[in-house]
Amino acid sequence: MALGNIAQEFLRQLDIDLVAYVAQVGPVEADSEKPLDVSEIRQKIFQNDMHVIDQDKVEDLYQLISETKEKGDTLGGIICLVATGLPAGLGSYVSWDTKLDAKLAAAAVGVNAMGNSDTTNRLLLGILAGSSFASQLIGDASLSKRPMKRVSQPLAKFGAEIALSPAGTLPARVIGQKLHGEEIQLEVASAQVKSAAIFAALEAGSPSTIIGKLPTRNHTEIMLRQFGADITTEADNLTIHVQPGQELLGQEVEVPGDMSSAAFWLTAGRLRKSWPLMS
Repeated sequence: MALGNIAQEFLRQLDIDLVAYVAQVGPVEADSEKPLDVSEIRQKIFQNDMHVIDQDKVEDLYQLISETKEKGDTLGGIICLVATGLPAGLGSYVSWDTKLDAKLAAAAVGVNAMGNSDTTNRLLLGILAGSSFASQLIGDASLSKRPMKRVSQPLAKFGAEIALSPAGTLPARVIGQKLHGEEIQLEVASAQVKSAAIFAALEAGSPSTIIGKLPTRNHTEIMLRQFGADITTEADNLTIHVQPGQELLGQEVEVPGDMSSAAFWLTAGRLRKSWPLMS
């Protein structure tokens, strides 16, 4: 808290003023219907403990939070930050590689979080494509050799903007933006590429159809349907229809053992007769 106040005072010396407020908690929206400046927002939110603009929603929020606590559950929410007096370049990721805010966003998420996980990387490309911020994905030396155009090219048909290295590999720079629905034909038979396309289609502004080259694993479709996504697969097991705009709800999921990882140890055990195999 103290460091936050110091930082805010420092920014004021640069004629930068900012304020944060709670715009929504769970299903209850408490934002303003019209744009307000920083001083107007500050005046309204300091009138209640919830730090919301709409005073009429304070009691609803107290009741919602109380009922949720009694159930032993949790709530999500939206916090908005409004700033004035920012220097040119802040607040936009146009020409992302020359804008300060884009560089800061890339630095924040541009860590080697992918490691050697190809699945994590390719699925995140589809998820981040429809986000509202810029990001950068970096992997280890092995993952950085894997081809990524097979993912970026179909995502580009939805309107995604993904920049790869000259070799078509990581690092991948993703400029999140609004996507549009599309009918695309996948050139590679890959469950990872298909899943990335499905995630992008869920963020699109209209329905999409994804046609695979060959049938592949359908774990993503099954899981997303369980969470509430509107995804249908035709009898050919190649054509998938994705209807965006569905609210996904948290579920309790039991993940079975990963035989693909165990296969290496099972094979090694069979090669050495002296090594016992345990189920």
